[in-house]
Amino acid sequence: MTFSMTESVIKLYKEIELNAGEALRLFVRYAGGTNNGGFSLGVSPDEPREGDYMQEMNGLRFIVRPDDQWLINNMKLDYDDKNDQFICEIPALG
Repeated sequence: MTFSMTESVIKLYKEIELNAGEALRLFVRYAGGTNNGGFSLGVSPDEPREGDYMQEMNGLRFIVRPDDQWLINNMKLDYDDKNDQFICEIPALG
């Protein structure tokens, strides 16, 4: 399992306040609709649990629970700060 994020995404996510021991959890969101089958990426501060995948990028820890790995595996995330827009490539939704 792996995923990548650009420096612009990391910079943006570093603005989220985390408590001691917390990381940013990446998870599957389902909102219905037809775009990408209704699935999208969610991000929330959370504490790591046993069995979580953890990846550190520039001092920021990201965790993914086993049930969410199918969506996030090989994901590439970028952020266009000029247009305030995320660009997310999710191969699982290909």
